Amino acid sequence: MNIKYITNVRIPTPRAQGYAIMKMCSEFAMAGARVELFVPSRKSNFKEEDPFNFYQLPKDFVIRKIPSLDLLDKTFKFGRLLYWLDLLFFLIMAKMIVKPKKGEIIYTRDFITALAFSKDYFLCLELHDIPTSRFLFKWLIKRPKLFFVLNANLKRELIKLGIDQDNIQIKPSGVELKDFDLSQTKLEARESLDLPIDQRIVLYSGQFYSWKGVETLAQAAYLLPEVTFLFVGGIEPEYSQFVKKYGEQNNIIIRPFQDRKIIPLYMKAADVLAITQSAKEKISSHYSSPLKMFEYMAAKRPIVAPDLPSIRETLNETNSVLVQPDDPSAFAQATEKILADETFANKISNQAYQEVQKYAWSERAQSILEEIEKRCTSIVI
Repeated sequence: MNIKYITNVRIPTPRAQGYAIMKMCSEFAMAGARVELFVPSRKSNFKEEDPFNFYQLPKDFVIRKIPSLDLLDKTFKFGRLLYWLDLLFFLIMAKMIVKPKKGEIIYTRDFITALAFSKDYFLCLELHDIPTSRFLFKWLIKRPKLFFVLNANLKRELIKLGIDQDNIQIKPSGVELKDFDLSQTKLEARESLDLPIDQRIVLYSGQFYSWKGVETLAQAAYLLPEVTFLFVGGIEPEYSQFVKKYGEQNNIIIRPFQDRKIIPLYMKAADVLAITQSAKEKISSHYSSPLKMFEYMAAKRPIVAPDLPSIRETLNETNSVLVQPDDPSAFAQATEKILADETFANKISNQAYQEVQKYAWSERAQSILEEIEKRCTSIVI
């Protein structure tokens, strides 16, 4: 099977979507597909570091650059006009450069990529969100032959828009289980990361965007002064804003974006792992399938998370502690409950670890390829 994966995402990037895209391409390749990843030629934020080195992945697929403008950083000053100009240029160049042959698969996470290709092509859309402005979306989603969505909420939205439910497959995010099989003890992890040895640590790993709800956990820290709250992974401008607001709190440690290879060590160093997504935006409350959720489960540490439809598709009362979203006191009380009862903490973390085994990236990629093979009768072998 030949797959042309097209994305208008700068690679490499500190955002989780970059890793997920690269990881899926690698897993497709390891499953036997011939994969070409088409990305914009925009300069990376990491001094043009090789994407394979950045994500610690084998070079088992090809990355090709689509000539692109680099206007996205200027959209705050000049509005949506530059955004659409940048996007339109990328689509025009993609249409000129990506030349799928009959039987080759076009795969993308960007629904607007369908503008560049006719209905004659076998287009697969991996959908992570439903845009608030749906005029263009309603028109373009008639073109993909298959949809892969993160959860049942996204599937229901597509069905409401007239998509045949048989063409929609639910495929949550994944995890590389071996990355979390560490030999270090909690103490050794803390020593190597220069973290407090004799304190209880609650970890949040990820971006500091508002819809992530991370400030809820920071406010919970004020209610538990004897517990250390560790925040890892922010990028600018959110990182500096978060540091300015919470950096002086004695029991809060804030660290910027870290290499993915070290994140499992941070999880090993923690006593509790926190997911904080807000109920205020649908992307977090209904549509997401956070990578960190599966990584937390693989890390064998107890999880506290908001009780949201998107989270409940994976977590429940047997494998985590679910709390009222956007409520600092609820997060504080859940943290106290976990820290006060080691037997309970071990029970839910062990249950989460057992359940996460079915979410391996390799399983996700293989099941997607099998669905494509069922539907596309003219696949190039």
